[in-house]
Amino acid sequence: MQFPIDFTVDYLMAGPEERLRMAALLRMFQEAAVRHAELRGFGGAEMARRHCAWVMYKLETDIWEYPRVGETVRVLTTLGGWKGLRAYRHFELWQEGKLLAKGLSVWFMIDLESRRPLHITPDLFEAVRTLPGFPPAVPEREWKPAKETAWERDYPQTLRFSDLDANGHVNNTVYADLLETALAWENGGICPPLGTLRIQFNHEISPQVREVRVGIGTAERGWCFAILGSDLVHAVGEVSPFAKEA
Repeated sequence: MQFPIDFTVDYLMAGPEERLRMAALLRMFQEAAVRHAELRGFGGAEMARRHCAWVMYKLETDIWEYPRVGETVRVLTTLGGWKGLRAYRHFELWQEGKLLAKGLSVWFMIDLESRRPLHITPDLFEAVRTLPGFPPAVPEREWKPAKETAWERDYPQTLRFSDLDANGHVNNTVYADLLETALAWENGGICPPLGTLRIQFNHEISPQVREVRVGIGTAERGWCFAILGSDLVHAVGEVSPFAKEA
């Protein structure tokens, strides 16, 4: 049930030091998930036929080494089981036999009309039922955000039409762009290399939203953050600097 996809890091994926940005890594993970789901019969077209769609609820990412511009990497993604309303997916980033990063994502299947989560049933994965390792085990742990967090500073950011995706809302990977921009303003114009990211998506950002604020606070090993609308907290999370440069 493992799906591989190769990428070459280009200039638009990299920051000023010619290293892959966190937001670009998340786009690699997303593309791998989309391709895998389409291949196995539970992608966008099949979900639309069922009048539903996948939306990401949580993402945990750990990075130990960043590839540079011109280097080729491979993303591996595997299903991580499901329980109730939640489905899980794993990601790994490899280069020449070396593990550079990993991720764990949590997904909801939502009804396109009500936008409410639906219970996930085994028949959705009919195409992979006969493959070794099915059904995959549910992860033993799942990150949860702190119940109370104080945002010491916030940074308004304008949203763009290009931030919207095929589901009609701001794409999940754009939240990392917003976060990197806020952290750059926190650190003299350059976002420090990030080693970990934990994020929970609470409310989608609709096309009608023109501006959000990124709230930043100090955490034990880095920063806590929130993506804030006029009356909604769209996402909350934690992020830490790259360990080799902390």
